[in-house]
Amino acid sequence: MMPEGLLEKVELVSPGTKLRKALDDIVQANLGALLMFVDDPEKYRSIIQGGFEINDYFTPERLYELSKMDGATVISEDLSTIFRANAHLVPDSSIVTYETGMRHRTAERVAKQTGKMVIAISKRKSDINLYFGEHKYKLNDLRLLISRVTQAMSTMEKYRSGFDKFLNTITLKEFRSGVLITDISAMLDKGINLMKIYEEIYPYLIELGEEGKLAKMQVEEVMEDLEDTMILVVMDYCTTSEKPEDAKEIIDNLVSERDLTALKIARALNPEISNLAQATETTVYPRGYRVLKQISKIPLSVCANVVKTFGNLNEIASATPELLKQVEGIGEKRAIAIASSISLIKEKPISSNRVI
Repeated sequence: MMPEGLLEKVELVSPGTKLRKALDDIVQANLGALLMFVDDPEKYRSIIQGGFEINDYFTPERLYELSKMDGATVISEDLSTIFRANAHLVPDSSIVTYETGMRHRTAERVAKQTGKMVIAISKRKSDINLYFGEHKYKLNDLRLLISRVTQAMSTMEKYRSGFDKFLNTITLKEFRSGVLITDISAMLDKGINLMKIYEEIYPYLIELGEEGKLAKMQVEEVMEDLEDTMILVVMDYCTTSEKPEDAKEIIDNLVSERDLTALKIARALNPEISNLAQATETTVYPRGYRVLKQISKIPLSVCANVVKTFGNLNEIASATPELLKQVEGIGEKRAIAIASSISLIKEKPISSNRVI
């Protein structure tokens, strides 16, 4: 995923911002530009040379007019002030750059040397490149961005639907015959793919700014409670740990895995599984964290008390409200709610569309 610091910079130039308006005006006028953003220009006197002081309020119109000159424009990081215009930027020439144009070579070197944001606009290509420290980000065409996000959202909705169907089927099986670990792997695989797509398009949503507000809301709805649910599933079935922080680490590692397979997911839950054939014959039983957390909305620490007391979901499902009340953190209302909710789930047919 894109580094957090770079994401913040991309957000500064998203549609709807004053800076983006200035950049679009510069591109439309077929002008080039070199913009450096600093907290205090005095700190970079060895790099910022020549030009003339402005020290006036930043406005898109003012930046556009100043960009008609050949030199660089130096702007405050909070976009409140234009410090200097028509300046000559002189970075360390020994800094490696793979850019070809002089403006872009300077921009990359200045960003690497100072760790600040520098924007270069190509007059010939009319593209906008943002440099920040060691990073470079080329702003995308809005139409292309919207197309990519739309396609990704369609795929995400399909994966989420598949994830929820797997989850509901597994929930019913958990109260009956147990679940094959390959079923758990298949469900987690859909969730992991969802998280990967989200990581891929999140920078696009940030770059879209105001144009992507609706899309961002839709994506957030698709992703709602996904990671929390997956963590609870891992806590239920992992043989090496049931701590939430360990479960999250397992999920993060699986998301970062390039060549993910059902066997790798199964082995993340149970390292003793050596091959896929063994996985397809391995029936597993949940501890009960997910069902408890999602049907009763009780704190995870109280769920842990229940699991510690009864051991697994089957024992929890067999417990009466009187037995449940003996657990620390479970009062009469919670005990009745847990027992009645579990009873309703157990009565549902296995083809039910919605369980929890």
